[in-house]
Amino acid sequence: MNERKEIAYRGLKLRKASDGDGRSIEGVAVPFGDIYNDPWDGAETFDRDTVFENADTAKLCYQHAELIGAITSAENRDDGLHIAARIADTQLGRDAVALMDEGALDSLSVGFVPLEDERDENNVTHRRRVRLLEVSLVSWPAYQNAKVENHRNLNTENSQERNHMENETIEKVRAEQAEQADVLRSIQASLATMNNHGSSNPAASYRSYGHLLKQLAKGDEQARNDYEQISKRDYTGGVLANSDPQPVWISNTLRILEQRRRITNLVSHAALPSEGETLSYPIVTEDTTTVGKQAKEGDYLPYGEIKIGARTATIETYGGYTSLSRQAIERASVPYLDKTLEALVKAYARNTEAATRIALYGAIGDVSASDKIDAGKALTAMTPNDWLDIIIDARLEVEDRNTSLDYLGVSGDVFKAIAHLSDDGDRFMDISGGGIDRLGSIDTTDITGSLLRVPVVLMPGAAAGTAAFLDKGAVTVWENGNSPFQLQDDNVLNLTKDFSVYGYAAFGVTLPEGILPIKFANA
Repeated sequence: MNERKEIAYRGLKLRKASDGDGRSIEGVAVPFGDIYNDPWDGAETFDRDTVFENADTAKLCYQHAELIGAITSAENRDDGLHIAARIADTQLGRDAVALMDEGALDSLSVGFVPLEDERDENNVTHRRRVRLLEVSLVSWPAYQNAKVENHRNLNTENSQERNHMENETIEKVRAEQAEQADVLRSIQASLATMNNHGSSNPAASYRSYGHLLKQLAKGDEQARNDYEQISKRDYTGGVLANSDPQPVWISNTLRILEQRRRITNLVSHAALPSEGETLSYPIVTEDTTTVGKQAKEGDYLPYGEIKIGARTATIETYGGYTSLSRQAIERASVPYLDKTLEALVKAYARNTEAATRIALYGAIGDVSASDKIDAGKALTAMTPNDWLDIIIDARLEVEDRNTSLDYLGVSGDVFKAIAHLSDDGDRFMDISGGGIDRLGSIDTTDITGSLLRVPVVLMPGAAAGTAAFLDKGAVTVWENGNSPFQLQDDNVLNLTKDFSVYGYAAFGVTLPEGILPIKFANA
């Protein structure tokens, strides 16, 4: 859910012309390109092409609290959003003018609702589209670069027209103040309700999925509202509510997904676009860029270029359902209901994990023989020194490719061969966990290991003889936030209730050069 945000910017000292009433102001409400570090949401900025919706109907307020005037114009310029406003001839408006005259009130702050955002590689959120609610005159800002450029007076020759405009403004201000008072009372009531519940997380009131399910079966109105909120919640950037502790049963769902998706957890992840049945992603098909020393002054620098291709991934739906009788829901123990829903989550994890494996294992198999590291030996003949040579060669190769060597993914037979490595009769790998001086280790609990400080990961279901050095960015999984979602539907004819879990996901090979398989000789 989009929520209101406020950002304040430091302005210049307001200036007043020598005549008139000084109730017209102009300034930069939002500077473009400045980065604001929000303590909750992180860094954010506005760009030259940011769209400010409803800027023509936004209000002028005092300290984000009381209405004192109206915005008469708003325009995007190179340096920021420029606004012009007129302060109403009310007591509060006159007080604000007096404070500006003294230099005590010299800054602007905007209240807005984020609509569209983008996050760059530096984790800075770029506000692409916002709904502008109001611009306020404030005394304690957070930024230094917004400018109140003019605090000027109207031409006295236009006093009759000015008085007419003032009367209209005062009427609008009074009407808006009444409306604002109603909104404030509504907010206060909502805050009181939130305080009574003790947490803004709608799931916090329930011990488990089964507990929530039983309350729904009883027709509990609050449970239904909470269920709708849980189903609709999706990630849109860090918000204050994220600091609420997650209920244990939600944490268990996340744990199940992590435990059941070994390979999915090893690759890169990204959010799905909001619409569309396919997505396109770029890959570098050719890179001839080079940097060299200029032979002599005036000579051309080395020339190169990259060629970008595009690949397409299909967005698929993964899900399943089960059916329970109302008697089972209303009279069964909560653990029975929990296990039923837990089984659906496990099935979702199992199927999305299978799709990730197909994408990764297929990409490993598609690498041509000339792009593999040749071990020169059969797997069973590999010695510790051979593995040392292979790892050094791989390190050198990934440096040339400008990729990362994040881990070595292997099939079951390769994992066993590494675990059995010995040197002059002594086991090469530490499998006891006792810190014995070895050049590698095997964790038989999690079926992972380390070979000369390179993480070794078992890839279940991979073809025999598979071993590949991998960059986590080689494969990307696009998945909608908060997956899997849950749906439910009643059948009043046979007194049953259907429950389903589902999610949308797509899989793509986004960094082919990040896959470096090992080619073993035939035994």
